Amino acid sequence: MVEKKMLFTPGPVMTSEALKAVLLQPDIPHRQPVFEQYVRRIRASLLLLSGADEGYTAVVVSGSGTAANETALSSIVRRGEEVLLLSNGEFGERLRGILEVYGYPLHVLDFGWAQPYDLEGVRRALAEHAGIGWVCMVYHETSTGMRNALDGVVRAVAEAGRRLFVDAVSAIGGEPLNVGRDRIDVCTGVPNKAVAGLPGVSFVIARRSSVPPLGADLPRRNVYLNLQKHIEWADRAEQTPNTPSVQMFVALDAALQELQAETLDGRMRRHRECALIVRQGLERLGLRLLLAPDFRSNTVTAAFLPPAVRVEAFIEAMEARGYVLYPGKGPLLEQNVFQVATMGWIQPEDCRSLLGVIETTLREMGGLTGGGKGS
Repeated sequence: MVEKKMLFTPGPVMTSEALKAVLLQPDIPHRQPVFEQYVRRIRASLLLLSGADEGYTAVVVSGSGTAANETALSSIVRRGEEVLLLSNGEFGERLRGILEVYGYPLHVLDFGWAQPYDLEGVRRALAEHAGIGWVCMVYHETSTGMRNALDGVVRAVAEAGRRLFVDAVSAIGGEPLNVGRDRIDVCTGVPNKAVAGLPGVSFVIARRSSVPPLGADLPRRNVYLNLQKHIEWADRAEQTPNTPSVQMFVALDAALQELQAETLDGRMRRHRECALIVRQGLERLGLRLLLAPDFRSNTVTAAFLPPAVRVEAFIEAMEARGYVLYPGKGPLLEQNVFQVATMGWIQPEDCRSLLGVIETTLREMGGLTGGGKGS
């Protein structure tokens, strides 16, 4: 039997026993009404969760959040249309990789890892480049735990009369998001982060009028990851164009029902409480947090380890005690940063237990000499 680990990671995340139990049911075929009922309920739940009105649609893609991002970005940019990308971490760079593969005329505002957006710079870029049709951003930059300035970008994009794509992969269920109010044209998400579901599928929520039809202005650039075809099949038959990850649709439906039972406000409140417990505890241990309070998300905390403790050894020691954390990514790894994610089926008491294990581990590794307590 596999030993249970406590996953304080930004995906995959801890899931409830009830969610795992829904997978212990008879196999179902996807070209049958029973599967279509799942699709119908999932799509309605996603629209409700995201604050979408009747002008939006939602589809589910078999694949990770990157698959949802590629599905959207390969399918919404018209021929010759320019794109402005805002990047300040790994997942901004991942969007850049997708946009470059499809050969779009691309403008990149690279603010540097863990650095906030320069909104005046965004406005200047939009004013200087009339051909920009889409602005692309990551709402919660998971690699740093930074919540980016969605409100400011929304205003700048609306004032300039452009369209907005938002990678909300680790934000949905964890951060305030209302696509209708915020005038977001297309956004993406996954179940295996703040929605507290399992990996294997992802989703796209789109304003219908912002998804152009295939034709001379918008060629079909791929087969499996085509948003227009996903929308066509979903609207016509509550189906997918190709064989989906059936069991993960079932799990996504269960995760969305759990979220609705907890309520979105309740879920975000629990995330904030857990993050506060972790952050206060780490600071009591003398650890410095990466971000200033105004930029911290509800679900991911990044902190610097003491110089005496190397992050790779610390992560290994924590896992040996049953707690899985992530090392920092990119340049943050070189700075001895680690991450604690409090998304998924994590409760406040779990966070207090985690802090005790962090303190014990750091003391054994020579990283703490004082008498401070982390919980």
